[in-house]
Amino acid sequence: KFCDAHPDRKVVVYANTSAAVKARADWMVTSSCAVAIVEHLHAQGEKILWAPDRHLGRYIKDHTGADMLMWNGECIVHDEFKGLELELMRREHPDALVMVHPESPESVVQQADVVGSTSQLIAAVTALVEGQATTYIVATDNGILHRMRQLAPGKTLLEAPTAGNSATCKSCAHCPWMAMNALQGIARVLAQGQNEIRVDEPVRRRA
Repeated sequence: KFCDAHPDRKVVVYANTSAAVKARADWMVTSSCAVAIVEHLHAQGEKILWAPDRHLGRYIKDHTGADMLMWNGECIVHDEFKGLELELMRREHPDALVMVHPESPESVVQQADVVGSTSQLIAAVTALVEGQATTYIVATDNGILHRMRQLAPGKTLLEAPTAGNSATCKSCAHCPWMAMNALQGIARVLAQGQNEIRVDEPVRRRA
């Protein structure tokens, strides 16, 4: 219904969407290529209908100047980061660099030294291994920290806060849906052909 109400707009959706949503889209992007693709469309005079993450959409709009209409959704992990709590953590660690995923609220993104996708944040920490920074505050799913510690041993990696002082969990940035994907499950699928997903036509072809 949202697309039908705005037929003059190019529909751009994030990769973390269903096949049915992708079937309605003109473009499908990841957070690492979204800005470049929207820049391309904006240069052609296209207006954008964006879904589903309003925070990522706002970040893209700010960096491209594109005319973007946002679906009012957000990631359940990144939406929980708190700008005020991050500011207080930065005061405790004034030399730390702040690494933020663009799905985070604006108050968090504005405090970042580096804003980027998962792969871009990992690359930034790796590239700065020989630099002066020794401490990083990381605002994205905390599953990224394991890989960062592998690539940048000796660095101090702190989870950005998702809650206030009275909360039982100070930083709870972990996606239960991504955590359902495990190597054991992938091996089982490949070896036994279990857990197959079928997407019906015409959604499969259009997506």
